[in-house]
Amino acid sequence: MKFALIDGEKREAERGINGVCLGCGQLMRPVCGAIRVRHWRHKVDCDCDHWWENETEWHREWKGYFPSEWQEVRHKDYATGEWHIADVKTDRGYVLEFQHSFLKSEERKARNDFYGENLVWVVDGTKRKKDRSSFDAALKETKQMIPNTSIVKLSAFVGDCPLLRDWSDCNVPVFFDFGSDVPLWCLMPKTAKKSQYIFPYLRQNFISLHNGLLNGKCFSDFNTLLFSKIFAHENPELVVAAKHSQIQSKQPPIVRRQIMVPRLSLRDLNYLVRPPRRQFKKYRK
Repeated sequence: MKFALIDGEKREAERGINGVCLGCGQLMRPVCGAIRVRHWRHKVDCDCDHWWENETEWHREWKGYFPSEWQEVRHKDYATGEWHIADVKTDRGYVLEFQHSFLKSEERKARNDFYGENLVWVVDGTKRKKDRSSFDAALKETKQMIPNTSIVKLSAFVGDCPLLRDWSDCNVPVFFDFGSDVPLWCLMPKTAKKSQYIFPYLRQNFISLHNGLLNGKCFSDFNTLLFSKIFAHENPELVVAAKHSQIQSKQPPIVRRQIMVPRLSLRDLNYLVRPPRRQFKKYRK
């Protein structure tokens, strides 16, 4: 783990000090070698959070974009008593899980069920050598279904892309990270009509939205807009009926503020939206 508690305060691993696990409360010792990232390890093997995995520099880099008080937060279901340590839990209640290694479908479903609709996955797309090439091949089979947006519909057959196949049944957004030189790709949950959509998402905006630094907008604002665009595309008759009903009842239309999403070519892995003027930073502690 990155943090342990010392006198009730979160501290990173340092030589010569001992801490307490913020999950199970057991004693921890620092590991500060030259090869692996500094971390805390339990002094005695114990039954702590079995979902926890050894962290890489990739994990630490992602966590470092958020305040330390959001990192490694103990999340408990008080109805069942079950608890787990979330990689990041934002001030708006979103749980960000950064997944580097392969995850069995049973555990993936268990995490989805435990954290619920506020869970957001960020998956390392560089872990397996062929994931990027198979993902690019799958993108070539997509169709731009929603005008004036970069949202595209996946082909019904994604079996040749292990990354999409592994994560296609998630009921929450999944962001694939193929490196800092290209945008994240967000895989949306399947719709009621069993269709699935994907779109590019600027890494900087993902971080800024969760930190509340993107023109006063937050992640849920953008998420709501995307879901509404997809719903309207798949159910045009319902949208027309709703507008007709508003006219009949002579009620003024509901005006909602929207975040503009510019067009993006599938052949050009460019950014989804214009980068914010305020640059994001890493939180050192």
